[in-house]
Amino acid sequence: MKRNIKDISDVELKEFLADSGEPLFRFNQIQRAIFKNKVADFSNISTIPKPLINKLNENYIIKSIEIKDAHYSNDGSIKFLFSLEDNNLIEAVLMPWYDEGKGEMLRQTLCVSSQVGCGLNCSFCATGKMGLKRNLKASEIIEQVFAVERYLETKITNLVFMGMGEPLQNFKELRKSLEILTNPEYELISRKHITISTVGIAPRIRDLAKIDKPTKLAISLHSAIDKKRSQIIPLNEKYPIADLMDAVEYYYRATKMPITYEYILFDNYNNTDEDLKALAHIARRVPSRINIIKFNDIGFAIQNNNDILSLNPANKEKMEKFAQKLRNENIPVLIRKTYGSDIEAACGQLALMGGNKLINI
Repeated sequence: MKRNIKDISDVELKEFLADSGEPLFRFNQIQRAIFKNKVADFSNISTIPKPLINKLNENYIIKSIEIKDAHYSNDGSIKFLFSLEDNNLIEAVLMPWYDEGKGEMLRQTLCVSSQVGCGLNCSFCATGKMGLKRNLKASEIIEQVFAVERYLETKITNLVFMGMGEPLQNFKELRKSLEILTNPEYELISRKHITISTVGIAPRIRDLAKIDKPTKLAISLHSAIDKKRSQIIPLNEKYPIADLMDAVEYYYRATKMPITYEYILFDNYNNTDEDLKALAHIARRVPSRINIIKFNDIGFAIQNNNDILSLNPANKEKMEKFAQKLRNENIPVLIRKTYGSDIEAACGQLALMGGNKLINI
């Protein structure tokens, strides 16, 4: 099977050119065409000769995902269903952010996937009910961005790794994709406009801090009390809050980038005064902000209710009250806007919904 040219190393491409009798400057021509100009076909690279185009076609592919469907939400967000080369499916969500007063577009954020499914089985997330099929390749991560930009004839300004999968379980391919996406030669996306969200794989958080262009980090926290967090995030048993916070502090010291804590507020579960005190303590350890998130329905993805912890969303009044108590503790907090809940595209809902049923993969 031909490899995607986005997945081969610089050394491999240079060796291919040398073996083909091509001068070294062809390397930059090809790379700029693929990543800066985002060509989807080798024949569209106008700067290289036809014989080289033919050799590239014989040895590589340039595109490995296709948009299979697009679901439009009433709030302006769009959920994309992608088909991969092996017929697996993934989803990504475009979220347009506007200045509501001026009606101007502030940014276009794409929520991308890093795995086909997810193996962590967090209680609040539909993706985890699918199980893990496989990791995505760097090319498949990058092409989510390129495909959406091509489809909508637009420019993605912000990127969040908050789609299907746990990004830090796919660290090698995540790092490769970030090296390309943040390469200033390609003018794709600034590292300061990219956020990696993780439930807390402590060793990989430390590794992420060491890459050349570290990004923003978001911790999918949802409880600051180990016993409660382990009930909804099984991985907390392996990397409890103490280990997670040591890694978070390491990340901040290395990058000087404030941390975001994502906190889904569940009714009568993680919204007590004890929870608030523990959360405030964590938020003070390094400069950070808390995003309070609505719990979105994932009942469509649950096959066996007997094994699922009963979780219910806190209403708007309770969310506002919890947020204000944190502000009273001088903790920066934001109640995050929910996008795409009417098309099963909101936080925790990505599980390959087609119409009213799960797509069988």
